[in-house]
Amino acid sequence: MAFLDPIMRVLHRTFGKDKAYYRAFRKMFGVTPDNIELYKLALVHRSASVKVEGGESINNERLEFLGDAVLESIVSDYLFIEYPHESEGFLTKTRSKIVSRQSLNALAQKLGLDELVVFNPTGNHAQKHLFGDCFEALIGALYLDKGYDVVNRIIINDALPHYM
Repeated sequence: MAFLDPIMRVLHRTFGKDKAYYRAFRKMFGVTPDNIELYKLALVHRSASVKVEGGESINNERLEFLGDAVLESIVSDYLFIEYPHESEGFLTKTRSKIVSRQSLNALAQKLGLDELVVFNPTGNHAQKHLFGDCFEALIGALYLDKGYDVVNRIIINDALPHYM
């Protein structure tokens, strides 16, 4: 009956309760999530944290931390290869522009993340970069779900062209 597993996964992704999430992430990144729960967690801002037993808050901050590091690594590697004769100062300044909160926020909104992020509208999130933080969390989710090579391809082929 193991042959039914792939069929059941396709049916679940197409008709299950999370079908809208699967569709949205496939449209955004060109990949179908294996662990949809990671991606859904990446959409939960701190202001909408869920408390679980033991008082722990569940939100996207840890995924954001990981995604930030992965994104910076990929952009650094890309710039190092693409600009072999530029100085460290140029590379650092260019990377800072690309991974800035303002740039990531604009990219996140272009991808439609502003429609998916879960946050508390009455909370104090005067934070202007809510959507860029969510984008970083999604990069963290992608990294955990699909691995570095897939994230690298998505960032270089889809995200960086917006800046270069």
